[in-house]
Amino acid sequence: MKLTYTFFITTAVLASSFITLPSYAGKVYKWTDENGVIHYGDKRPEGAKSETLRVESKSSAPRTSVQDQLKSLEEKQQKENLAKQEQEKSKKAKEQNQLRCTQAKENLQTIENNARIRIEENGELRYMTPEEITAKKDEMNKIVEEACSQN
Repeated sequence: MKLTYTFFITTAVLASSFITLPSYAGKVYKWTDENGVIHYGDKRPEGAKSETLRVESKSSAPRTSVQDQLKSLEEKQQKENLAKQEQEKSKKAKEQNQLRCTQAKENLQTIENNARIRIEENGELRYMTPEEITAKKDEMNKIVEEACSQN
């Protein structure tokens, strides 16, 4: 009977310790420094506003240390930042290309609508020759074709 009682107490203590394990999980803090860099740590930073993150371990996955979890979070943040930067670059390039297209169309229209075009060369104004106008028209057509086809 004493053995059964001891077994029962041991089992109850072990079961209760497994139930309370998540409450002993370490806290992870996230903060941004004065340079705009995001940091993660297991200690609350002094003099900086921080956010407490909820870090849970999955029972089906092997347990990882807080440092490994922090590293994983930082890598994820870096990938997100890189993707955002690439997206911004792409958007900026598209806007510049659109502007180039618009300007080339305007230049082409000016060339086609004016029989005589004056340009400044060596500080003096002169009229373009018909050959120069044709060459400039071909150049603008090429730019329009390249820039406007990418939009």
